[in-house]
Amino acid sequence: MIGESRRAPGGGRMSVGQIERELGKLRTNDDGTLALRSSVLNLIVVTDEESAPEITDSVSKLAGRHPARAVLLISDPEGETNVDVGLSAFCHARGGSGTQVCAEQVTIHAEGPPAMHLESFAGPLLIPDLPVFLWYPGEFSPRSLEFAAMADLADRIIVDSAASESHEACLREIATLVEDPEMPAIGDLQWVGLSPWRSLLADTFGAPERAGDLEKFESAEVLYAPGGENRALLLVGWLASTLGWKPERASRNGEGQKIEFSGTSGDISVVLSPDSPDARLRRIRLYSEEYSFQVSRHRELSDVRTTVMRGDELIAERTVHLGAFDLGVLVGEELRYRGRDETYEGSLRAAVEILDL
Repeated sequence: MIGESRRAPGGGRMSVGQIERELGKLRTNDDGTLALRSSVLNLIVVTDEESAPEITDSVSKLAGRHPARAVLLISDPEGETNVDVGLSAFCHARGGSGTQVCAEQVTIHAEGPPAMHLESFAGPLLIPDLPVFLWYPGEFSPRSLEFAAMADLADRIIVDSAASESHEACLREIATLVEDPEMPAIGDLQWVGLSPWRSLLADTFGAPERAGDLEKFESAEVLYAPGGENRALLLVGWLASTLGWKPERASRNGEGQKIEFSGTSGDISVVLSPDSPDARLRRIRLYSEEYSFQVSRHRELSDVRTTVMRGDELIAERTVHLGAFDLGVLVGEELRYRGRDETYEGSLRAAVEILDL
């Protein structure tokens, strides 16, 4: 897909009517025809000045795969009172007809008191009758009035539980949001990053000869890098909630920890080790009395490999190429969902139970 970016000149304050007129001009082709608006959703993004360039780049890359009316809010509550609006569109030819279609982006810098009322900027710019996704790429304050007001606009909220320095506090806060019946569905980019791991593990035990092995696990090891704690905890939470493991005890060993579970076939111990030199999640190994099962990143982290061993004998092996799994890809996967993800919510509850030990 070959596209072009179009930007409106100027800036400063603009009314909703002015914004809509300028967006219409951006969709006007050189021959005077009006390109179609190709939005299938509304995307509101709340970020800060430091992160704005990276987030803006990710949002623009999403336009071709998930056409949206994107409202990017760059918030600086500590600055002097100011509001500045920038407009852009990403347009491309659709099919063989040559018809131009455009996704739109409104970027609003809100400084000082205006940054405390971001919903007043975003709400009037949303396209009616399209789902609204609210994305917080960085830290967020779920108990703040600003968050509550923004959440009222959304059908789904996308967060990153690894964006906070306190990973435990962040997981607990997200779990509280999930249990709030007034809150929209919640998506976590750390959970999205686990998708290939969960799929490969499920496929490994989907074979008829492996079906009974799920109840025979005795121990597991998870290797991750500092910063990958929440992804590791959610992976263990998924195993626990899926297999009916009940967390009983936890102990610290340096930066890592050991968690002991009770299961239908006995006790299971899981060791979490933050000793990966690179990948946020590097490896998981599962052990039964006779077999060991492994999923790991390798080949400069672009591939994931699964193995099944009986002692030192390799029984089965599979390698899957992942390619780039950057921020835009993670958010793009979240934009495919509309409702609640009960599997994620169950895994999150189990992860918080582990933290409570």
